[in-house]
Amino acid sequence: MLKAELMKKLYEIGAIKFGNFHLKFRKRSPYYVDLRILPSYPKVLDLVGVAMTEMIEELPKEPDKLCGIPTAGLAITYSVSNKTGIPAMYIRKEPIVYKDLVKHLKVLLKDGKYKLPEESFPTIDKRIKLQIFESGVKSAIETIDSLKGFKVHGIARVVDGIIKDSDNIHLVDDLITSGSSDLEGRDLVYFEAEKRKIKVNVTDVDVLIDREQGGFETLEEEGIKLNSVVTIREAAKILYDSGTINQEMYDIIVDYTIQQRKEMGLD
Repeated sequence: MLKAELMKKLYEIGAIKFGNFHLKFRKRSPYYVDLRILPSYPKVLDLVGVAMTEMIEELPKEPDKLCGIPTAGLAITYSVSNKTGIPAMYIRKEPIVYKDLVKHLKVLLKDGKYKLPEESFPTIDKRIKLQIFESGVKSAIETIDSLKGFKVHGIARVVDGIIKDSDNIHLVDDLITSGSSDLEGRDLVYFEAEKRKIKVNVTDVDVLIDREQGGFETLEEEGIKLNSVVTIREAAKILYDSGTINQEMYDIIVDYTIQQRKEMGLD
């Protein structure tokens, strides 16, 4: 009953939409999940917290800490923390931004997908200008990478909150696709623990929705357990059974998910 009510509410507020959507890398999807709007719907957010809390309470062992992944995972983390009494902390957004920038610069450098302004160094040979540019990009990569996401003011840390030695930590996010951002979050937690001269263990990732696009398998390979309230196919089935979506849309979502998994070699 709780899952059915929650999925219906998410659909009503537009947190789950069905149709034809453009995603990253020119991909299309018959559904779109946007849980970043949850703070604007406190009653629905509270319902999400209840569902996540029930899921966590059914696990064999409760975590010592919950760590929110920015940005959509933060509100959910605090909701679950308030209901369970499990202390919360969160990863800062800046480290992820810096890491993405470095990754982007490395791709540009590798593929040669950059252009120099025609007016730059007009008296220097183009080949020499490219070498100068590449040297500058490499220097930028080294500089940004060395920052590790630190701000230039305040306390330099990538995770805010109280962490104790030997803590078992669950990362909390809104949904999971490939699992890459969750592994990045794990690495940042370990990096922060190392800075504080303690050892912790990231054991699980807790999400509301699993898009079934490799996240479970990616985490499993790293020894991390994925806990989800629903998979996207389960969500679609719940909405179909309640009459919220029709048979055609339900079949489209199931077929799309199966096809995506086959393309990834998961089924």
